[in-house]
Amino acid sequence: MLFTVAVGCSSSDEARPATTTMAASATEPPLPPSSVPAPAGAAVTQPVQPTSGPGGSDLPHRDWRESSGGSGADAWYVFEPMAPRPATAPLAIVMHGYFEYEGYGSMYELIRHTVLSGTIVIYPRWQTGEVEPCPGPFDPEPCLDAAVAGIEGALAHLRADDSRVQPDVDRTSYFGLSFGGILTANMANRWEQLDLPVPQAIFIDDIHDSGLDGPGEPALDDSMDGIPSDVLLECHVGAEGVIAEDPTGGCNALFPLLRHIPAGNKAIVLTRPDDHGRPALSSSHGVCAAQEGEADAYDWGFCWKVWDALRSAVAEGDPPRHAIGDDPEHLSTGEWSDGTPVAPLEVRHDAPIQP
Repeated sequence: MLFTVAVGCSSSDEARPATTTMAASATEPPLPPSSVPAPAGAAVTQPVQPTSGPGGSDLPHRDWRESSGGSGADAWYVFEPMAPRPATAPLAIVMHGYFEYEGYGSMYELIRHTVLSGTIVIYPRWQTGEVEPCPGPFDPEPCLDAAVAGIEGALAHLRADDSRVQPDVDRTSYFGLSFGGILTANMANRWEQLDLPVPQAIFIDDIHDSGLDGPGEPALDDSMDGIPSDVLLECHVGAEGVIAEDPTGGCNALFPLLRHIPAGNKAIVLTRPDDHGRPALSSSHGVCAAQEGEADAYDWGFCWKVWDALRSAVAEGDPPRHAIGDDPEHLSTGEWSDGTPVAPLEVRHDAPIQP
């Protein structure tokens, strides 16, 4: 079964007050050019992170403020952009995968990039044990309830103090990894019932409920008609991830439920492994997860690029050339140091997509 990498062991069920810290900073398609390993002895390295543009390193903020609160599975983190501190900022809700019981290590690099880009991140800590508060796909509702409580707690924390960066909930984006993608899709579907911010953009990385209750992600809501039809939505699968084990799973299970969303507003994208240089790029489960100091070219050349483009389209009204469509800016994931293109994204606007 596929889940995100476990980080930590457990978290306390004791109530704790909010705390704040500062953190530093029909025919087989041809293989892409970089699917052939580099010649022996060639010193070929990954693409460097671009300075500017989506996924770039030149970010408008130099620091963040981290706060945490809540208790048990209702706990939360919130991260505000600082240096300089804006009065208001767009909001992103980032959902971790299964088996993460404490902290935010698995999503550290995506959180950091998002916050320093000028967006508040709320990170619900919705799990405290392997079957707490929910037994995976057999009954995901307690985990969804915990995530909603965490979002509510973090929003209340920000709104209670004028010295905090205030969230512009009219510019809200959602990111979900693996089982967190299941919860993200279901929350976005029920946003009105749950009194959550309207989802303007959604990015889901290798959505998966574990397969323990059968193939095809049965933990998803039966209908997704509650997701706004004007949302921008990108769903990623890795060639070595969920669909390698269950071709009906992952984004292939979600997309038949999204027929009310125009093709121009949604995309399934596929990454492939690429070992042309070193370190090799993997397309296994959790491409967009990276602990501190462990980001690679698929992070900035795909994950952060697409995530930035989606959020920019929400915040500024920019057309998302680096996401959703078939534009070269979206398909390209950079070049190895010898100029060989990294395996490009494969993009579809309906299911299925196949490895």
